[in-house]
Formats: sequence, C-alpha cells, structure tokens
Amino acid sequence: MGHMMRGGAVAAFVCDVEKRPPEVFELERPSVAWDWMRQTGQAPQGADWVRPQVLQAWARCIDEHDLPPGSDFAPRMPMHAQVCRTEHAEQNLRDAFAAGLPLMVYNLRPFLEEGNVTILLTDPQGHVVHLLGAGLRIMSAGQNLARIGVGWHEASIGNNGVGTACLLDEPVAFEGKEHFSRALHSFATAGCPIFGSDGRVCATIGMLTDRRDAAKLMLGFLRITCQLFEARLFERFCTEGYLLRLRHRNGSDTLAEQSTLIDGKILVSPNGVIKGANRSTVDLLGANSVASIIGKAVGDVIGVSIAEIVGKSDTAGVRHLTVGRTQQHIRLEALRLDGAAQETQTPCAIQETSRAEPWRDHVLEAALQKASVLQQRDISLLITGESGVGKDHLVRRLHANGPRMDKPIIAINCAAIPRDLIESELFGYEGGSFTGARAKGKKGKFVEADGGVLFLDEIGDMALDLQATLLRVLDSSEVVPIGSHRPIKVDVRVIAATNCPLREMVKEGKFRRDLYYRLNGVQIWLPPLRERPDRMDLIEHLLACEQEGQAERKVLSDDVRALFFRHPWPGNIREARNVLRSSLAVAGRNVIRLNDLPHDFIEEAEAEAPHCVRNAPVCGADPVSTSKAGKTALADWEEQAVRAALAECEGNVAKAARRLEITRATLYHKMDRYGMRGAHRIAVKRLSNESRRP
Repeated sequence: MGHMMRGGAVAAFVCDVEKRPPEVFELERPSVAWDWMRQTGQAPQGADWVRPQVLQAWARCIDEHDLPPGSDFAPRMPMHAQVCRTEHAEQNLRDAFAAGLPLMVYNLRPFLEEGNVTILLTDPQGHVVHLLGAGLRIMSAGQNLARIGVGWHEASIGNNGVGTACLLDEPVAFEGKEHFSRALHSFATAGCPIFGSDGRVCATIGMLTDRRDAAKLMLGFLRITCQLFEARLFERFCTEGYLLRLRHRNGSDTLAEQSTLIDGKILVSPNGVIKGANRSTVDLLGANSVASIIGKAVGDVIGVSIAEIVGKSDTAGVRHLTVGRTQQHIRLEALRLDGAAQETQTPCAIQETSRAEPWRDHVLEAALQKASVLQQRDISLLITGESGVGKDHLVRRLHANGPRMDKPIIAINCAAIPRDLIESELFGYEGGSFTGARAKGKKGKFVEADGGVLFLDEIGDMALDLQATLLRVLDSSEVVPIGSHRPIKVDVRVIAATNCPLREMVKEGKFRRDLYYRLNGVQIWLPPLRERPDRMDLIEHLLACEQEGQAERKVLSDDVRALFFRHPWPGNIREARNVLRSSLAVAGRNVIRLNDLPHDFIEEAEAEAPHCVRNAPVCGADPVSTSKAGKTALADWEEQAVRAALAECEGNVAKAARRLEITRATLYHKMDRYGMRGAHRIAVKRLSNESRRP
C-alpha cells in the first residue's frame, strides 16, 4: 500500500509538472518539492529540486529529528529551567555581546521598521534571549515566533535560519517553502553564529521577516553585523599580554584578495601562547579554525616569536611576513596591553569585574548626542516611542545640557487638556474674553516659555483645527491670545513627542501634513522596554535610584528577575518604576519576592504570556515547588513529565518517548491531550509511517 501511495504521488507530481510552463516551474520548485515530500514522506533527491543545503536540512528533519513531513511546528516556549541552564562563561560572553545591542536597536530602527524585520539573539541552543524590531507587528503568526524564551532549534521545528545556524555553526538562510515546517512558509529566516575569542559560539543572531524574497539580503547583513560585533567582543577581553594585528601587506589588493572585512587579531599571553583569535585570522593564516590555534605558541603558528616582533622596545613592533599554507604576504603589528588583570584572569572573571562599573544608558546617551547637535542648529525635533519610554526625561535632559538651559522649560500634555481649553492654555487670553475668564487674562504656554523650550507631549491627540493655529505660530513666531488682535513676538524652541504613528495619521487625514513636516525636522525614537537588551540593567538602576540614601538596600530574587526578564512591560519604564516602588514598600525583607509584586502585574504577565509560559517554572525552580498549592492531579504530574522530557530532548519525540519509556504513538496522544501539538499532526504522522511501509 505504501508503494502505491508513493507511486500515486510521484505520478501526480509528474503530471502537474508537465502542465506548468517551464518558467513557472523554475519559480515554484521549492513549493513543488515540499508538496512532494509531504505526500511521500521522503526528502527529494537531486539538486534540481531545491538547493543542496535545503535537501540536507530536510533529510536531517526526517531521518535524524524524526519530524513528520507536512507538519506546522512553530517555535515553542520550553521550560524556563531548561532555558536558563547555560554555562557561566557562555552567559558572560553573551552578556558582553548584548552590551552593544542597545545602540544597535537605536541605530537600526528605521531599517527594521520599514523592512518589517525582527532581529533575534539566541543562546547557542537556539532559545531567544533578546529581540528587537517589528516583532508582533509582522502578522498574527508572529506572536509566537518572536518571544523571549521560545526555542528555534532544528530538532523541534525543522530547518530555519536561526536553529540551523545554531546546529551547523555557520550562516544559513531559508525562504518560504524551503522551511520544513508549514508554520514558517510565510517567512524568510536567516541566522549567523557569533564566535568568541576562543572560537566557541557564544550566541546566534537571526532575522525574521514576512518578505520571503529577502533571505539572501538578510544573510549578507548578518555576516557583516557578526564580524563587527565579534570585533567588539574581542576587544572587550583584550586586557593583558600582546595584541597582534594582521593585514594584507599591499594596501592596493583587489577585492578578491581582500577576503576579510576586518583585520586579523590574535591575543597572546605574556609567555607567547595564543589565548584568542578572530575568524579573519583563520582566513589569513589558512588555518582550519580558531580552536586549532588556541593554546599553541605564537611562533609555531606565524613563524616568529613575540620577542622577535617587538625587539628591544618590548611594547610595540611591526614585521612583514609570509605566513600560513596560503603563503599570504601580511603586515603584522604587535602592541603590548597594559591591563591590570592578572595572567590567570579569564574572560569570565573580566566580565565579572566590568559589572562593578556604573551602568550607563547607551540608548539615552546616543539620543542626547544626536539631539544636542540638532539643537545648536535650531532644527525641529520629534520624539517618538510608546507611552512610558522616557520621552519627557529625554527632553528635560536636552534642556539641562542645551543652549537654553538658563531659560524656562514648559511642558504641556495635549491629550490631558480638554479640547475647548487647550487653545487658551497654549496661546493665553485677554481678560473677560469669554465666560469664566480671569479679569486680568492669562499668559499662554508660548509666552511663559519665551526664550526657552516648549515641550508638546502627545501632539498626535491635538484637534485638527488647532493644528492649523499651531502651524501659523511656529512659522511666524507670533502668538495672538484669545480675545486680542495684537500679536506677541515669542522666541520658543518647540519639541514635540507622540506615541501615535503620525505618518499613518497623515495618510488617513487625521493629522495635518504641513504640520507634520514642520515638527519632524529630525525624528528621535526611543525603544520600548521589552525591546531593550539592557532592560534588566535599567531595572536594577531604577531600583537603586528608588533606594538612594537608604542604609540597607533590597535586591530582586531570582524568580522576580526571571519574571521581569520575560514580562512584555506594556507600560515601559513608567510601569517598571511603579512596580518597583510598590514592591519596595511591601517587601518586609531584604529580598523582593514574587508575593511582594502587585497582583495586577502578575495577572498582566500571565495574560500576555502563552500557555506554556504560565505552566513553566522559573529559572532554577523545582517543578514540585512551583505546582499549585494543595493536591496536584495525576494529569498535572503527567503533563509536567511530558513537557520536561520534550524540553530535555530539545523537541525530539523519539528520544523523549524512550526517556519516558512509552511508545511514540502514546507520546503523540499525550502531546495532543495537553495542547502541545495540533490534533491533525497525528494523522500526518500515521500517513507518513504508512507511506514508508513496504
């Protein structure tokens, strides 16, 4: 029967191909190949179907991962206890890399927004630890794809740019039906591993978009990004010994000869042993990998010792060499590092030392630096971002460090003042100009801010008729109070802010186009708290500020930190500050625990998180201790056992079944019972098994 089904599928495939024009077949080859694989249960053979990389990935999914063809597995949230079990050194390397992400968020936002792209940072196993960009806006399906903690490993959801890059330790990209799982057919995915100075993968950076033809473009972007961040990571751990820089000797080499984006770098200990290197070094020397030269004497690798390079100076030196199997002609520079670290200090220890330094808000600093230059040239600023991200704080910092620091700053929330009153608030009125008016009249905010800064918050909520008046004032620098015919000259620096998509509002006719371009000289965006890789450092900073001046300071428990890390924070920094203030007031000990948090905050976390997050224990927690109080039903224990087995086996159903000592069919039924997979997957699995039988 299996042969008959397979033969029928092949015949249908051939018939379908004969009916299609050749150019259509070329465009739809991955789609046709995937449909054939779904019907036959086998990966296609031959490079005429799809790319060899895709064929190999599909074969792994079927033969090694035991995934049923035609499935629609999507990235899922494993048990947090599994996600958090990473080596300490590995975590520190990833933290060091993530330290540069806040600026990346700030600088890349226009590209991510317009390209509808989400950037993911995962641990080496493929679990998302940071994300930024379009995220949930990609489409409804993106709600499960772009979440902190979800697993992208190939063994669970089939080949994809992120998980396959984690598996192969090399850059990969897939688009549309090149993905094994149906759930990813609407997307393009790409991933590239981040290597530490010791040659180990410390993280993987990936991209996800609903523009399925963008896979190659994303892969090229990630390759460049990875090299730049690896350079940042390498410099972070260069503290003692010698730093060797390698580059082609002839600066006029062609692009073909200049195969590396950045210089080769080798970190050498004071006694001449190689402690680290980057991937450009591997290309220049023709070595197999970074790991193959770690621990070797530098003289054995490049043919010359440190003493010979630096000579009598013992601090720096330059040599021209012909090195490696490729006989590359290179220029080698050696620089002695004067770090205070001891020879035995490891990158892990270096990272721990750096944590004692005061935390800096790199996002705010970058925004301030950009805005300060614009203030000197009197260019309009429009600050955008969700409510609570700190737009007001940014404006006040700008005023305190700007050319009008000795003049007043007046803030007005356009959404908080009734429509009938906002005109009088902004422009003032003459005495007795309307019922209820003061006899002596009132100065408007523009007059009060004369010489200084007027901050118009929530400008998107201003009425259309008032927008025309505001535009006239901005263009003429003159204010006419209500009930008066005499204009008042004002010198005001106006900064506007909004959490509304003004560009979309302009298209819909809800915001004046001319006012938009008058206010939007340069737009400065502040990211939401959930998209900030440094959000835990920011929360710790807020906690320290709330306890300033107190002798005994309270700290967050591991459970609270885990909850804060995965919480979506819809109220952003404003919400975080309020939660911390409430928790500090309630906590009776020096440690803030889960039961000290506001009840509505816990409910918000449970409402936003998927079902599997709510059921999963937090980092390091015992599944028994995290179960509900009172007697636990047998079904609850069974569900926990199934989830734990699948998480430990990284989604491999065959391995999980062996661990639980049950058949795969029984495990599939239990997964279906507890909502871990769609009911139709059982039928797909049976069809696949029947098609393989002789």
